Amino acid sequence: MRIRITQTKNRASVLLVALCLAWIIGIALVSYLTLVMNQNRTTYHSLTWNTCIPVLEAGIEDALSQLNYNSGQGLTNANNNGWVLASGTYSKTNSVDTDGSYYEVMIDPNAAGTPPTPIIISKGYVPAPANTGTPMGGGTAFGMILGTVGSSTRAMISRTVKVGTRLENARGGKGGINTKGTISFSGGSLDSFDSSNPQYSTNGRYDPAKRRANGIALSNSSVADAIHVDTAKIYGSVITGPGAGTVTTTSGSVGDTAWNASNSGIQSGHQAGDANIQFDAVVAPFVWGSGSTPVAGTVNTTNYTYVVDAATNPNQNIGSVNIGGGKSLIVTGGDVTLYCNGNFVTSGSGFIYVAPGSSLKLYVSGLFNVSGTGVMNGAGYASKLSVYGLGTTKENWAYSGSSAFIGTVYSPYDQFTFSGGASAFGSFSANNVVISGGATVHYDESLGGGGEPQYIASSWNEM
Repeated sequence: MRIRITQTKNRASVLLVALCLAWIIGIALVSYLTLVMNQNRTTYHSLTWNTCIPVLEAGIEDALSQLNYNSGQGLTNANNNGWVLASGTYSKTNSVDTDGSYYEVMIDPNAAGTPPTPIIISKGYVPAPANTGTPMGGGTAFGMILGTVGSSTRAMISRTVKVGTRLENARGGKGGINTKGTISFSGGSLDSFDSSNPQYSTNGRYDPAKRRANGIALSNSSVADAIHVDTAKIYGSVITGPGAGTVTTTSGSVGDTAWNASNSGIQSGHQAGDANIQFDAVVAPFVWGSGSTPVAGTVNTTNYTYVVDAATNPNQNIGSVNIGGGKSLIVTGGDVTLYCNGNFVTSGSGFIYVAPGSSLKLYVSGLFNVSGTGVMNGAGYASKLSVYGLGTTKENWAYSGSSAFIGTVYSPYDQFTFSGGASAFGSFSANNVVISGGATVHYDESLGGGGEPQYIASSWNEM
């Protein structure tokens, strides 16, 4: 008897199972590769998307720098700095890296508002990451297996933001005393008034009966004893830098008028630790030597050693000067900028007089030390006298004149000491500030802050 065995069906079943397993393994492999590729592409896309922010921020900084160029008159010469005027707006394109990143920024100077404040629109472009394109074998499962991933054409990824602006004093000065370093009081006081408001001043002058408690002693420092109040009275607030910055009081006080009348220490809500004021370096107002040099003269029958007359030239320069006994300097004829390329010193019976109807912006590259009679501001308003420190190395600036100081001081690299029995009406901004000898400081709220107002970002909206 013959027995016949047929294995054809078994062999076919094994082959079919093998093919099915291979197909399942292939699909799983393709799915895994697809998942990995998509994760890689998403990760790189996210990184590139975030990289757009510093690129477009560079455009915003460029726009703000142009707006603030030459004391806010930057758009009058924007063409010289690569800006193109078309349909009432200024635009500029600039590369920021060798990888092809660049920004396109636009300034619209005619935005709504009184006065109108410019709008900035900045768009940052960054190359998309390589090796995140379509596989060379195609986007199908077989393409994933049979092909390799090639570098697709690198498209540009972009983000756009719209930034609103406002005029503000970016150099500090708001509140009365601003420093990068420490503030030290040994007696005296800090309060505020408003020369532009008759409710808080009398004929534009400080009146103790109308004092306000909006004085601020602000230090960016985060060290212990960043603000030393000692026995002083601060009608307002104290603010130190983030971190470990502390305020020391002995029998002094910080708070509102009622608190200072009968309490010591710091009133709740009148201390903070978030100071972060920007202290810009001061730029010389013009090339030294290009202005007129003050000479001796007679004004209203009075002889002066130096006559700084706006009618002659609003820009005047002088080297180191010591206005000692028997010497004097008068500012007359309007608004004057005086550039002192050296030390500016007064002593004894020497004095500076800013005549009513005039104002003085004094830029000093060296030491500023005023004693004796000091500076007399005939107009009586702090806005009529501004002193700026051009130096970048620390000097010990000081005012101890017998005349009240009515004005502002902005010298970010120097220590400024105000002492004696005379009062100060205005604001002080320096590296460190020392108030000694029971001196009093009265911040004029109408100033807003020390220095020239600048455009800063007030809103940020992604488009």
